[in-house]
Amino acid sequence: MTTQPTEIPPSKAVAALASQYTFEQLADIYNQARVDYIVPMPMNAKRMAEYVHDYDVDLDASAVALNGEGLELGVCMLGVRAERAWITRLGVIPERRGKHIGQFLTELMLANAQQLGARRVQLEVIKGNEPATRLFYKLGFEPIRDLMVVRRPPGLPDSALYRADVRVESLDDKQIAALLDEYERTQQSAWTEEAASLRNCSPLRGIRATLPNAQSAWLIFQRLPFQLTHFAFGGALSEPLLQALLYHLHATHRAQDTKVENIPLDHPAWQVMQRFGYLEVFQRMEMYRYL
Repeated sequence: MTTQPTEIPPSKAVAALASQYTFEQLADIYNQARVDYIVPMPMNAKRMAEYVHDYDVDLDASAVALNGEGLELGVCMLGVRAERAWITRLGVIPERRGKHIGQFLTELMLANAQQLGARRVQLEVIKGNEPATRLFYKLGFEPIRDLMVVRRPPGLPDSALYRADVRVESLDDKQIAALLDEYERTQQSAWTEEAASLRNCSPLRGIRATLPNAQSAWLIFQRLPFQLTHFAFGGALSEPLLQALLYHLHATHRAQDTKVENIPLDHPAWQVMQRFGYLEVFQRMEMYRYL
């Protein structure tokens, strides 16, 4: 895509392609824009590069807003997968707000998504961020569901949660790939937790829990040096199986912090996760707009 910088009143902002910036520069602009955000989410160049890769961000369709003197005002990114697009990393530097820069960037992402053939654009907005929520309603987005970001500190699970009647086994790469195909067909996940995102995020691990009656459930996750993240559950998500999966997970990876993003409030695993010490950090609202 070769969208040229375009001046759009009343903001008098100019859009520069995000691909013209290094990951370090993009992280710096983003961090400046989010310095007073409801939930700080600082990034460095490495994390920004991983974010762009993992979530299929098109930097040629993403933008940095500039004023007439070339001063950076804010940033917004667009992930693209077939006929769907995802608006993310929207932020305007605090002292440069109040000139409709957020609207300018969001409208530009919508135009770029349409030019790339997207039929649906989605995003998530943190609950309580009223200015952003009003903007997205104004631009035609509709609420779909509420999502949670949850965390669990390192540590062994309570031994009382162990299920002796459930067999748990590790999954190999071939099994994980096949289950992600199943997950893609059967689950409606947030963009960050879709099968496409998980395939981009390596290394992945997987475990399966099986009851004596052969009923089973599985969990695929990403194991980083200090953190477990990106959970995908599948199979028969009964309480005994979920409890066995989570017990095995945290007994095996007792030194890892755990952060799981964008779990629907009604996900069957949430009630069981709370027994293992998971706490809600904040909520997001998922929103769609059809083009």
